Amino acid sequence: MNILYESSIPNGADYFTSLGNAKSFDTGALQPGDLTDCDYLAVRSTTPVTASLLAQAKQLKMVGTATAGINHIDTDYLDNQGINWSSAGGCNAIAVAEYVVSILLKAYQSNKIQPDRITVGIIGAGHVGTALSRLLQSLNISYVLNDPPRQEAGDNRSFVSLEEALSCEVISLHIPYIKDGKYPTANLIHAEHLASLLPHQLFINACRGEVVDEAALKARLQKDNAPTAVLDVFWHEPDIDTDLLNSLWFATGHIAGHSIEGKLRGTQLIYEAFCQARKQPTLLQMDDFLAMPMPIDFMPRDPSVEALSYNELTQLLLSIYDIAEDDRIFRQIMAESNKFAAYRKAYRVRREFNAYTLRLSGVVSEGILRQLTGLGFTLETL
Repeated sequence: MNILYESSIPNGADYFTSLGNAKSFDTGALQPGDLTDCDYLAVRSTTPVTASLLAQAKQLKMVGTATAGINHIDTDYLDNQGINWSSAGGCNAIAVAEYVVSILLKAYQSNKIQPDRITVGIIGAGHVGTALSRLLQSLNISYVLNDPPRQEAGDNRSFVSLEEALSCEVISLHIPYIKDGKYPTANLIHAEHLASLLPHQLFINACRGEVVDEAALKARLQKDNAPTAVLDVFWHEPDIDTDLLNSLWFATGHIAGHSIEGKLRGTQLIYEAFCQARKQPTLLQMDDFLAMPMPIDFMPRDPSVEALSYNELTQLLLSIYDIAEDDRIFRQIMAESNKFAAYRKAYRVRREFNAYTLRLSGVVSEGILRQLTGLGFTLETL
């Protein structure tokens, strides 16, 4: 079993050498001739998998991408050639959801929102939108879902129209980039939608830049009555329009899903897909490679109440992940020169809530315990 894997895949050597003869390649260096004896190919979104790349891959059995998106893979070609493929859909869902939560808590700190008086319009109810809805439920923040394809497919959750989602105090986009078909998302949020946004609204895009008319958004944000906007994604990455950054409350460089767990989970999912294809047992788990952070001592101010205050939640959750730090670093780097790709590659260590154990002293209400476990924490009573 000959495996080629992109060198940027976290712990790729550990995972793939356990399966067979594994060899890495640097991003941008893979050539058709490298695939002549390749059985399994593992990539990230930085390697386009096209018919021309696979022209000499006569024994290729499977392609796996250790990323949630698949726009870089010609899945139609793979299907026509009888080559299996797999993605790591959902690998970064928790991280992106926590990114949005950090924005909401910063907005609360800045008196832009009152969490118990808003509704979040989640546009896209897939892996990320679902993860976000679960966190919002634990935070006692109302939300609505918009996702016509899932609604048509019989998803039994309650859905609203795009217009209703766009009327919410907070709008959070979590849709894939689809150019055509029945439900295309290219420029789904167009100039007319953006013109209708009000100054009190908070607009967040942490999915793909191309789902928003960026020129129209830029023009809208330069007006006096502009909404507040936060972007993690842009058109023409990595050569983005840096002038747009001046109009954004927070800006980051496509790192919303870049937690340590999110990236390693992508490797784990592709490793498992290869194991399944080979009908061999899955011997490695993420815990084999993750160091546990130090426990956090945490005691609610009033352990008898059924929910933490938003001040307590803000203090706890922003101590783990504060978007303001990523915004600061990103703006500094982009002011020096356009180092968008380098910023992503050298992104700092970031852990998800589920990596942490909270050490609670004394008796805490069932409501608070449910809230903390719903946010992903492991709890330990002293």
